[in-house]
This record gives sequence, C-alpha cells and structure tokens, in this order.
Amino acid sequence: MTLRSIAEQPRLARVTLVVFFIKHLVRITTRRNSFYVTLGLSRLLYNYTTPETMELYNLVIQDPDRVHDDYYYRSRKGLLLKELKERFGALLEVAKGARGEQRWRVGEDNLRHASLVRECLTWFTPWATPCTVPERFDPLSDMIDKLNFQGRHPDEEHEVEVNRIHAALHPECFARLAAASRLASPDDRLELPHFFLAADDADHDSSRTPPNLSPDELSSINELLVQEAMRRKSVSAGFLRVLVDGIQRAEIHIGHPQAVQFLVDEDAELIEAYSLDQQGALLLATHLLNFNGADKQNFTITVEGGQRIEFTVGLLRDANGATTGARVGVAFKDTAPAHAASRAARRLWGSMVPAAALSGWWKPASALAVLALLVTGTWWVWTNRQNRNRVVTVTPAPAPTVRTVAPAPDQPGDKEQPRPSEPRPKKSPDRNEIAPPVMAQREPRPRERDESFVERSLLPNSANAESGEVATRGVWNRDVMGKPLTEIHQVLIQTVGDATQSEGLAKELQARLAGGLSLRLSDAERADAALKISVRPASARAGDSRVVVVVRAVNANGYVVWPASRRGSTWRYVGRPQFVAERIVTDLTKDIRAAKR
Repeated sequence: MTLRSIAEQPRLARVTLVVFFIKHLVRITTRRNSFYVTLGLSRLLYNYTTPETMELYNLVIQDPDRVHDDYYYRSRKGLLLKELKERFGALLEVAKGARGEQRWRVGEDNLRHASLVRECLTWFTPWATPCTVPERFDPLSDMIDKLNFQGRHPDEEHEVEVNRIHAALHPECFARLAAASRLASPDDRLELPHFFLAADDADHDSSRTPPNLSPDELSSINELLVQEAMRRKSVSAGFLRVLVDGIQRAEIHIGHPQAVQFLVDEDAELIEAYSLDQQGALLLATHLLNFNGADKQNFTITVEGGQRIEFTVGLLRDANGATTGARVGVAFKDTAPAHAASRAARRLWGSMVPAAALSGWWKPASALAVLALLVTGTWWVWTNRQNRNRVVTVTPAPAPTVRTVAPAPDQPGDKEQPRPSEPRPKKSPDRNEIAPPVMAQREPRPRERDESFVERSLLPNSANAESGEVATRGVWNRDVMGKPLTEIHQVLIQTVGDATQSEGLAKELQARLAGGLSLRLSDAERADAALKISVRPASARAGDSRVVVVVRAVNANGYVVWPASRRGSTWRYVGRPQFVAERIVTDLTKDIRAAKR
C-alpha cells in the first residue's frame, strides 16, 4: 500500500502514518550508527534540544572525547530531515522555529499516540539484544561496561555498537538515560508531525500485535530455508547479477575477469548477488553498506557450495571530509574447482544413465568410467592441439623440357623425337628455355567481418520523435528548456522494440554505466535525462546477431539534449549489442565533455 493510497483513507491513515514515520526514521538511522539513532529520536521524534541530545549521546557512547560539537549535530539533523521529507513529500510540512531551526509542524494530541510509539520502538529494537542500561545509575560516577569500548581495532566494536543502538531505541532504556540526565520523560517530549490528509476524521486505533505463528507455519519456514540452502550448495553459477537497492548495477560472467567495480551514492543501502538455477533467481549473498566506517572495507561471504563472494568498499569524500558515496568492488572466487568439475561430471553421467542404475556396484564403476572419459578427452584435445598447426611443405617438380628438332629435307613435317635409351645431349642453360617454377597457391578465404565494427549515422529531426519531445533549436534557455547536455550526469534507460534484443542491449548499457565516473545509471526520480532507445534486428539472416539501435537523450522538460546537433535529433547505430552499448556510452560521455569545454 502506497502513502498516497493511505492518505485517501483518513480513518486509518493517521495511525498507519505514525507507524510508517517511526519505521522510516529507525531505518535511515540504524543503517548508519548509534549516533544517528540517538540524534534521530532525540531531535526528530522527541523535542530534546541539541545540548540535551549531546548529554544523551555521551551516556550512550560512554566516551566524552568522541562526542561531536553542536554544529555537527545540526548538520546531521538537517540530513535526516531532508531524507524524511523526501520520503513523505507533501504529507509533511517543515517550518522554521526559534533562531531559524527547522522542525515539523507538530501534530495535535501527541500523548494519545505515546503507547503506540513505545510499541513500535520495542518491535524495531534489534532482536535478542540485552538491556544494558541499569534502572538507576549516576552518570558522573558509574560506567556502563557493555556500552564502553576498550579495544583498539574498529572491527571489534561491532558488538558494543549493537548494545548502544539497543540503548537508544528501546523505550525503557532510553527513558533510563533521560532520567539519569535529569531530563523530561520521552512521552512528555514526544512531537509527532502533523500529516496533511484529505479529511480530518477521527483516528481509530487498533491492536498492532501480530499473530503468533502456528507450528505448520514455522515448519514451512524452516523447510523453505533448508531448500534455499540446498540450492545454494548445488548451484553452478554461470554468471552473477549484482543489484544495489533492487537495481542491477553489474554482471560477473564466470570464465571472464571475475570482478566488477561501480560507484554508489551515499543513500545506497543494500548490495545483493544473485545467481540462476533451474528454479529461477537465487540469492547468494547480501551486504549492508556502511558509510560511517573505515575508508577501506573488505568483507567475504562463503556460500554453502564453497564459492566466495568478496565485497570491497572504498568511501569517497569531498573537500570537507563528508562522505559523498563509495566505490564498490564485487569479486567471485570458486575455492573448490575440483568439486565443480565433479558436479559437472555427475550431471553428465546422470543425463546418460537413469538414477536407478547407479545403485550398488554401478556407483564405483560409473565413477571410473567418467574418469576414463575425462582422461581420454584431455589426451585427445592435447594431441590435436599439437598437430593442428603443422604446415606441410611440398616442393614442386620442375616442368619437363621438350626439345624441338628441325625436319630433314626428305621428311618435311616429321619431328624426330629422342629415344628413351639415348642420352640427352648436354646443353648450356638458356634463360628462355627454363620453365618458371610452379608457385604454391593458397585457397581464397572469404573476408571475415569485423564483429566489433559499429556503424553510426545521424537521422533527421522528424524521425523517431515522440509526442511531447522538442528538438534543440538555437540558444539553450535553461529556465524554459531544463538541464542542458553539460549537466547530464545520471541517465535512465528506456527501450522499445524487440523484447529480447532490447533486454540484451539494456543489460549491456547497465554494465557499462554501473562503474562510470562522469555518467551513471539512475532511476526515474533522480535521472537528469532518459536514454530513449529503439532496437530491432539488423537482418533476418541466420547467425547475424547485429541490431539496429536508434537512441537519443531527452531531459525532464522533454527537450532532446543529445545529439546536440541541429541537423538531426537521433543517432542510429548498427552492430553487435555489446559493441553498440560501448559505443553509445563512449560517444555520449565524449560529447558531454566536449560541450563543457
């Protein structure tokens, strides 16, 4: 159910939106660290001041030297406020309060939702984590050991950091922190935003307690988990698809360089690696991005089948040291190639012999037979490889020399031929009488086509235009026409035409845009322009994999920004999909740089 559909049902909307608001606030803070959790709850869910929030985080971190200054608190609060505003849009209103502080327009009767807020925070607290804050303690003299990190290596602080997130999220623990700091209770400081709905009907609260799972449901869940584990153990990955927040960013083809790199924004959260088996897509590994950790991060996940998937994250920072994104690398390593070969042999043998025949003494016999076939096949390939490039040289025999004898007067017209038994008279060699040697001729081969060649041409302005699109005319007016070519950094891919060909070209473009520095793949909300692409086969001949691709870039205002030419508004490419995709990205990037110059 979307936020818009909820807003159209005001009888249920207010309670539901409160839950959604708390859930999203917890989500965007817990993916960072305990500082953001403390800041988000203290400043955006409750109305504690910045100095009071600093005191609360001092108790959470148990280290005064690691408490940031007030400017950092205000800047990070602005970041969280922006993300919440982007999520809820017109349902929320941000207004300026005292001294220019930005806060929500506060809803009415917040105390009526206090129990619902506590219930939500209890459910969103990390499961199976203990309450580490004592009921009564003196913050000036008492130390909470499970919140205090005494080690040196940052990776050893993870368990302590989970305890801190629990202390800031769990309603009872957070209330103890507020009481120890002699602050008002969280219920008294609760300030939920006012949600702008279609009507102002009364709320109808209902129990949020989920039903308990039955034994059959638990059994079904366990069976599903076991099946997924068995699939991962037996999968033979031909390629991996790498997704970031549900959007494919790259592919790893087994047998090629098994590593990819690409850039992500600072709001990216989850990386997923998918393989494919007979049942469909199979999730092999996931990794949560952490933009508040070390600048260089390395993680390795070993799948049940023995394969290893390695994630490397390098944070990118601006001149002020703030994180702007990360360069992510994903690598695939098969640590058990012998196991992979054995599985391939078993699949080959299973396709030839029924499973019932592999019982008893047939098992060792079949294994020996498969081994013998593999050895014989290896020897045959190696032998033919050595003999494949041998060149046989044949020396041509010289052409026979025929000597002409002049006819005698009494025998005109008769030609005297030498007898076989008579030796030929020796004669000095004459250049004119020596026959030229026979030259070895190579059989003509058909000229091979350069598969990497891509043909490009410019189509006229009237071709392939859609309703609402306007070609470039004269000087660019940014206020009316929107972003020009020089401001295109993120693009959206939109394809039409043959489904198979379009999907293949879209994947090739995504793979080449995934790791781009100046040009990146994006979704519809953040894209500067859309690459509108039409794909069709180049011919109906068998074996011709070329495609005809018609492409142009259109910004959000409907103006064609690429090609940046008055003679035409569409590029036409002809070639194989992978080389066409590479040429499109190269040409667009080069034209953007040229326009900037």
